[in-house]
Amino acid sequence: MTSLAILSVGTLTRNQSAMAEPASIFRPLLRDIQAQLPRDMVMRLPASIPYRSLPPANSNNTLYPYLYSKNGELGITLYYFPGCRANSCFAGEFSASNSDTRMAELEKQAKWPCANAVSVNIKPRIKCVYTNIRCGGSGDGSQTIFWKQNGLTFSAQLRAADNIKQEMLEIATSMANEPPIKSVR
Repeated sequence: MTSLAILSVGTLTRNQSAMAEPASIFRPLLRDIQAQLPRDMVMRLPASIPYRSLPPANSNNTLYPYLYSKNGELGITLYYFPGCRANSCFAGEFSASNSDTRMAELEKQAKWPCANAVSVNIKPRIKCVYTNIRCGGSGDGSQTIFWKQNGLTFSAQLRAADNIKQEMLEIATSMANEPPIKSVR
């Protein structure tokens, strides 16, 4: 009942020009996203998340989203356990940034020898970079896809034991094509 109430409030308060349909895990955060977005930014979220591709970290495979804002970046980090923000609890992250610094950080990371970076077009005139980073011995890698769209940097990152390039491309395509979530400021 609570999640239904949150969903209906979010639906009623959403700006009609920003009718993105993000994955259900993000819906309870939509009002907070709209409230925290600067006027010159938008947020793009995928319509679905490939849960089957994530390593099972708890018995019910529940993910917990947390919204953050820092240095011109707004993002949602997904964790396996409520209140746990340690690397061992990390499942993924989705972000938008109006800072050139964020794009530079992602491009630098893509040049690591263990990044296995490739460029892919996800939309006419939108080239993204996909990385499958396996620098450590833990078994789970960090798979990131990032691109520039309308002057903003967008990225999606998932922790996964297997190569999920196709799923990451589907996430990026969904994010790039869905109507953006806009600020209510």
